[in-house]
Amino acid sequence: MSHQNETAELDALYALAKEEQKNSGKRFLVWAGGDAPNQQDQLYHQFKKRFPGIDIEIVVDLSKYHDIKIYEQLNDGYLEPDVTMLQTMNDFENWKKMDVLEPFKPEGFKHIRAGYSDPDGHFIGAFIFAFLPQYAKEGLGFTPKNYQDFLNPAFKDKLVMTPPHDDDAVIYVFDHIIKKYGEAFLHELKKQNPVFVRGTAAPAALVGQKGFLGNIVGYPTYPDQASQSFIPEDEFFITWPQRAAMFKLTKNKAAARLFLAYVSSFEFQNSRGFWSTRTDVTEMGGLNPLPDYKNTDPLDFIEWMRDRKHVHELRTLFTDIFGEVKGESPLKDPGLLRVYYNTL
Repeated sequence: MSHQNETAELDALYALAKEEQKNSGKRFLVWAGGDAPNQQDQLYHQFKKRFPGIDIEIVVDLSKYHDIKIYEQLNDGYLEPDVTMLQTMNDFENWKKMDVLEPFKPEGFKHIRAGYSDPDGHFIGAFIFAFLPQYAKEGLGFTPKNYQDFLNPAFKDKLVMTPPHDDDAVIYVFDHIIKKYGEAFLHELKKQNPVFVRGTAAPAALVGQKGFLGNIVGYPTYPDQASQSFIPEDEFFITWPQRAAMFKLTKNKAAARLFLAYVSSFEFQNSRGFWSTRTDVTEMGGLNPLPDYKNTDPLDFIEWMRDRKHVHELRTLFTDIFGEVKGESPLKDPGLLRVYYNTL
């Protein structure tokens, strides 16, 4: 399939963005949801290489922190970010209702899977993210197949995890777990004495190091890592489309359109080596197309996020069992920064 229209659009938008920055001198700013400062380094470097001369900055922080700042700034009539990409997908629906988003449908928009984006172009499904359980390749003695396996005595004192109630997507995973195993699972998990580390990036990186053998809510792994992720057998796992949008208050609108067109393009999506929000990208690394997996549903997480009352009830339940979330933001903790940059 030819994607010449997408390439032509990127070239035209690039020219407009260069002229815009030449005239304004303002840096193009993206606020991205995440819990490690280097999580968007790949995108940053790809964008800089593809579009030299565009002064871009991507600031990573927890989605639940970014969105509060955006609401506050919108209320005050100004806005720092030109584009935002967040896990808190309900925010984009709220912002559309508030009529503060600038609609834009790039050429790649029509290839994004149904339900991921706004039909009117107010936001797009930019990336597919997933959490998968992980186990250490050495020191365990058996291969976990499902969430229940992490209650095995072999994991006693050797689980490293983000607190179950510090992130909506993690809460979602545990919501599905207790639907199958009941709240008793949470009490048994507490008996395992897991080490809680804020954020999802650091616990994922620590499995297989410092004596840690497992993580229930981890990341897809690479062959050279000390841990192995897996898709649970006959149990639900989470995937979701991280949404992105520009605003009516966006200062660098040409650069914003270029960025949204790029992240939704076949060129970029095909370079990620993971599940794509597009229907025409072939998965790599032995993955099947996302619709082939009957134990995940990205659209279900979107619907779940809308029920804030239920999310609050689960967070209260988890707090009663595990206590309050403790520790600095994962973006500010010096110890976690050493983990992210592999300087343990």
